[in-house]
Amino acid sequence: MRAAPLAVATASGLRRNLAMTLAVIATVAICLTLFGAGLLLRSEARTIDGFLLSKIQVVVDLTDGITPAQRDALAADLRSDPLVASVSYEDKAQAYQRFRGDFRNSPDVVAGVGPNDLPASFRLSLVDPRQASDIVASYSGVDGVDQVRDQRALLEPLYRFLHGFTVGAFVLAAVQALAAGALIYTTIRMSAHGRRRETAIMRLVGATNTTIGAPFVLESAVAAVAGGALAAGVLVAAKVYLVDHRFARQDLFPMFGWSSVWIVVGGVVAGGVVASGAMSFVALRRHLHV
Repeated sequence: MRAAPLAVATASGLRRNLAMTLAVIATVAICLTLFGAGLLLRSEARTIDGFLLSKIQVVVDLTDGITPAQRDALAADLRSDPLVASVSYEDKAQAYQRFRGDFRNSPDVVAGVGPNDLPASFRLSLVDPRQASDIVASYSGVDGVDQVRDQRALLEPLYRFLHGFTVGAFVLAAVQALAAGALIYTTIRMSAHGRRRETAIMRLVGATNTTIGAPFVLESAVAAVAGGALAAGVLVAAKVYLVDHRFARQDLFPMFGWSSVWIVVGGVVAGGVVASGAMSFVALRRHLHV
């Protein structure tokens, strides 16, 4: 079918089923927005994880009764460990100064801790921070060691929070995808029923299956593109208003950049078009027998 007749047939089908088409657009937009939000949350989790892996250390707290010989032996073992990239020693005074700096905005907390309350420690940077559990297991219980702390473990609640929101967004997107698929299927049925006479005439004059089905597929594609455009607008607005404006004041963690947004936007629009085309094909095979 040539472009002009195809465009006319598509526009006619969209007008005939305007209410259903608008419902498809709205449902697709919600589905793709939730799916895109889930992808952006995953991107943020990877951004935070990459940032923290370069910052987080393993801290080996020492007992107050550790002897210089034990401390030197432990330092030698740590520096020769292939998992350890660097080792720095922090005495009680340095630990207290670090503590005062970390909690400078909480004077009540600082007031309750004295210079001798914090242990001396070795602070380790690892070759692969994901192997911190091996260091914890190897040096826990060693003479002179009070405890071994993996600072990354302190952030598990944050990782669980991001993971929970990501899974929730994907689940809601899946539910909306089922609704969008049902609406597309119903829209194709209604459009096919309204044009059953035209379809019969086209078959009589020898029209190919592709020619008959093209307007129906294009109608779904137009609805998917419109829904994808709305979803893209929501995701871009969220980046501008939330990430670049509301969350820009926090300096604890970096936020995902525009490159992630454009990748997700392109992916969700393309995915919506492909999924709608697939559902149209299923509906056509079932109801038009093309």
